[in-house]
Amino acid sequence: MSKRKPFNNCAGYIASKRSGKDRGYIVIYNAIKAGLDHFDGKYAVVCESHGVILNTTSMPKARAAMKNPDFCERCRNEV
Repeated sequence: MSKRKPFNNCAGYIASKRSGKDRGYIVIYNAIKAGLDHFDGKYAVVCESHGVILNTTSMPKARAAMKNPDFCERCRNEV
């Protein structure tokens, strides 16, 4: 674990980014390896601050969601 990327030692970790006013992390996981629901897509984009998860079927969609976390209502209202 590093201070810059604190989730990089978690199962299924792919990428992360700080977001919103609270500077919380949005993290992309391989849903299966992370033990998360994977029926709606292979990748899980997680708002670690608010516990909201969005499943996607491709990395481009996951990265777009990570950069603009509209799937998390609380983050969307903070911007």
